[in-house]
Amino acid sequence: MKKILFRQISVLVLICLSYLGALAQTEKYTTPVKWEKYKIGDKDVSVLFPKLPILIQSSNICSEQETNKYAAYAEGAVYGLNITYKSKKNAPDYCSQKRKFNETSFDGGVSEVKAFLKTEQETKLKLSDYEAVKIKNERFTYWLINDFKNKRWFELWVSNTSEENPIVKNFVESLKIKQNSAGIEIGNGSSRTLGDASQTEKPEEIKSAIKSEKDEIVPFWMIVKPAPPYTEMARRNQTQGAVRVRVTFLASGGIGSVTPVSGLPDGLTEQAIAAASKIVFIPARRNKINYSVTKILEYSFSIY
Repeated sequence: MKKILFRQISVLVLICLSYLGALAQTEKYTTPVKWEKYKIGDKDVSVLFPKLPILIQSSNICSEQETNKYAAYAEGAVYGLNITYKSKKNAPDYCSQKRKFNETSFDGGVSEVKAFLKTEQETKLKLSDYEAVKIKNERFTYWLINDFKNKRWFELWVSNTSEENPIVKNFVESLKIKQNSAGIEIGNGSSRTLGDASQTEKPEEIKSAIKSEKDEIVPFWMIVKPAPPYTEMARRNQTQGAVRVRVTFLASGGIGSVTPVSGLPDGLTEQAIAAASKIVFIPARRNKINYSVTKILEYSFSIY
């Protein structure tokens, strides 16, 4: 009994210290959940989001593809929209495997999602008057929409929530693909993942969460982890190595402080901090109560 009491007191002290450290960050890194129509003006697309999403841009030059990934956390779930479109540049000669962006590119996108979700099952349906494919597993649901006439496709996705959730249905059905779509312009998106203003750590909840002799702990889960890009200066100077940063994953679902533990010159430390600030995750839970955790992450930079 004494051991159990000592463990509970120790856990309470540690969590309260974490709470005090995170409290000052909470207001800065959270925002109220407010579902509004957002748009990507240069892509003629609009969709509902619970808050301003982060934007991650990536490219696969050997497949002539570029992707914009938008994602936002809200109330224990993550909502996302990926737009993959033809690059303005053709695949360079040095690519060992070159693939043209054509009618089969969408099928390749479907195969990639299946591989990611580790499933071969799919359901074909109509969505926003487009042919679509739905793929799901226990934690994700994807809806892929082919718009090859405009040399692109869309992937609406949700994680940690059921597709039967009315909020999810509204999110999926809100997608509009048309010129001059109405909505708030996303632009470059939020500079960091924003948590829910209503989901911050509270001392009384922490106390109640550790009263149980048998803890039910669900670790935090990273959904999106952006890769930091090289800077041109780092390329010129052939700077390589690793940057380690200490990241606070707030109970609210937002990214708190990001501080360097070890860095690199030529702007690479700053790139690692910016990438870590856009990690999208599901918060850790103890006995159904969210709590903040701090982790050290490493980002490797290699020219080759």
